[in-house]
Order: sequence, then structure tokens, then C-alpha cells
Amino acid sequence: MTSPAAKTFRFLTSAQVIRLHQTAISKAQPSQPAMLESAVNSPMNIKHYEKEENVFQLAANLAEKIIKNHAYQDGNKRTALLAADMFLKINGYKLQKTPMAHDAVNHDITNAHVAVTTSQWDAKQLGQYYQSIATPIQSWTPDIMEFRNAAMEY
Repeated sequence: MTSPAAKTFRFLTSAQVIRLHQTAISKAQPSQPAMLESAVNSPMNIKHYEKEENVFQLAANLAEKIIKNHAYQDGNKRTALLAADMFLKINGYKLQKTPMAHDAVNHDITNAHVAVTTSQWDAKQLGQYYQSIATPIQSWTPDIMEFRNAAMEY
């Protein structure tokens, strides 16, 4: 009996997360690069070792680790949001119409990330929330394709 084939996902690299942070938040490098690397590798690890196949749980794991590992002096929650959103985009979904816009959806996403920061929510709850608000990507923009092509496939 053969086992079903595992789903293949694309995973962001540390360099891509740094680029997201520098483009939207600040030009600062992570003050703890090893902590960022650990956070970025975490979704691949849970896919491999825990056999996680839910893209929203993988995105939530990435966000939680970026928030909790605190690789930057400032902007960890925003970086987590941008990284989770881009992770989902390169895998066919999106959380936001306009990243970092001041609208009700982004306000709720911000509150969800604060709940993770204060340990009111864990990655599982965040993943369920992401799944409830995400929408499929209708078309690949050049920016998404650039991230998708440079991402690690596993």
C-alpha cells in the first residue's frame, strides 16, 4: 500500500522576510538573525516532522515564530503579518487586499497578532482565523511571482 503524496508548498527564505520588513517597516537588519532564521524554517519543520498539510496552519506557525522570536528591535508583529500574507500569496491565498492598510480587516488581523503576542492565542487559533478570512488569489502579480520563484519548494 502506498501512502498519499504530500502536498508541496513554497516557503519564504530569511532574505525574503528581511526584504518585506525593509520595504514596509524599516531598513534595519534583524538584531537577532539566528532567531529570524529559526522562525522562517519552522513551517518547513512542522510540515516535515508533524506532517502538517494545512497552508493556513503553516502561515500561522511562521507568524507566531516571527512574533515570539523577536528578531527585530521593532516591527515584529507587522513583519509577521507581511510574511504570513506573502507566504499565503505564494501558495495561492491572500489575507489582505492592501497590506498595512488602515481598514477593518487589517485592524482585526492586528488584534489577532496581539493575541498571539500576549499568549491569548496560539498558532492553531491564528491558523483557524487566517483560514476564515483568506481568499484565493485571482491572478499572480509580478511581485508575488518574484517571491514565489525565489521561495523554497518543499
